[in-house]
Amino acid sequence: MKNPILTLYRKVVLQRDRSQVPTTLMPLSVIRSVTVYVDGLAEGEDPQSVRRAVQQYFDYHSIPVTILCPRKRDINLFGRLKNRARGTRESRKEDLFISLAGSPDNFAAEYEACCSTAHFKVGRCNLPGDVFDLVVANPEEGEANQIAAFAAIKDFLDKIQ
Repeated sequence: MKNPILTLYRKVVLQRDRSQVPTTLMPLSVIRSVTVYVDGLAEGEDPQSVRRAVQQYFDYHSIPVTILCPRKRDINLFGRLKNRARGTRESRKEDLFISLAGSPDNFAAEYEACCSTAHFKVGRCNLPGDVFDLVVANPEEGEANQIAAFAAIKDFLDKIQ
């Protein structure tokens, strides 16, 4: 059962902090910085291997990347990332935001995606308000993991001109 006060708080916070920056598809050649949200709480997945894959890909393209990979202790009572886990928003001027969280019920991922000032946003599930410019859906036959989702996102990023 969901807490109605918590639900109302989350709705208000999302409306208050939502980014007003217009977004669009962008090629890798114009992207100067990236923030990637890796779901550190996903069951059956190793977040460190996802982090390594993300870091390796963007290092190859010489693009600085910030990887947000929260654990349970990094999420506050309301479901948002604590300041030490996300850093200050002023220090994260990203051109691309990627959310590898596969569940629309992950409020920390939803908050980071909605409030990101990135000009290009990629995610794995649709969020209210058409947050993402590109959505990589899970295959019909089952649940995809974050590594497979990131591989599909890499393919799309390499093809965008």
